[in-house]
Amino acid sequence: MIIWDWNGTLLNDIDICIESINRIMDKRGRNRISKESYFEFFRFPVIDFYADLGFDFEKENFDALSDEYMNHYISIESLSSLQDGALDLLNYFRSRQINQVVLSAMEQETLARSIQKQNIRHYFHEIVGTGNFYGHGKMELARRFVEQCSLLPTQITLLGDTIHDHEVAESLGCRCILFACGHQPYEKLIKTGARVEKNLSALLDMITYS
Repeated sequence: MIIWDWNGTLLNDIDICIESINRIMDKRGRNRISKESYFEFFRFPVIDFYADLGFDFEKENFDALSDEYMNHYISIESLSSLQDGALDLLNYFRSRQINQVVLSAMEQETLARSIQKQNIRHYFHEIVGTGNFYGHGKMELARRFVEQCSLLPTQITLLGDTIHDHEVAESLGCRCILFACGHQPYEKLIKTGARVEKNLSALLDMITYS
């Protein structure tokens, strides 16, 4: 089985994520962040990322901030697109009758709508999201899903774009491949010890020509 992360792995939403944060900054009269700053600071749990950007959660409510962020995100989500090579890799796994699942920290209904908008729902055996907009709970979500599937860790490969995806894979005991075309740069991802590819096309090239 292939477990796909969604944001940053299959969906290229980096620019709209940064814009959504910057709209929050604009409202508070604060300086916008650049893509370089985003790559420097972004991490899980998301509340720590916001704290690194200077938000004081003794004065701000994190849940309200997360809702504000998602309202901005959803309003401009149509500007995002699939990562280069996504369809080719999805088709490759489907042609080999490998079950594919999307597992994301995104709220379940929002995740399902996002996938449907990209017209790729038919590739996935299941779509697994969280019950909230607050960017936490992915590790426990993954554990429960794998327990329900009754799969061995050796039967699973998790594909993601963040250090947290690697942490989730480690908690499951499954293989992990990270892509440096998402929310964290190669320099951070390679420190996990996981296999890191520059993009989805690079992985497809490797597995089809090896």
